[in-house]
Amino acid sequence: MKNLGESDVILGIKITSSEKGIYLDQFNYIEKILRKYNYFDRKPASKPYDPNVKLVKNTRYGVRQTEYASIISSLRYAIDCTRSDIAYVVGLLCKFTSRPIRES
Repeated sequence: MKNLGESDVILGIKITSSEKGIYLDQFNYIEKILRKYNYFDRKPASKPYDPNVKLVKNTRYGVRQTEYASIISSLRYAIDCTRSDIAYVVGLLCKFTSRPIRES
């Protein structure tokens, strides 16, 4: 075993130490997800959930189910580490992993 000093990134989580404490963020991880699934250029939302958007079961055409499930699992990892603020919304989206739909 070799001591490599203090870590600055572990499993996609950036660790920053200051006099006020230790801070964790996943900015690079989230950016990587957005780029991977071509959502990087989208306008950010001011809040994680809009209660006016009604989610419905897919009965028409589908999107790639494996890609949708992969996005959801990537978000679940972010929730488990640093982004508990999006847990409710991702939980709602998990209900639609069997036949996701993209409304136009």
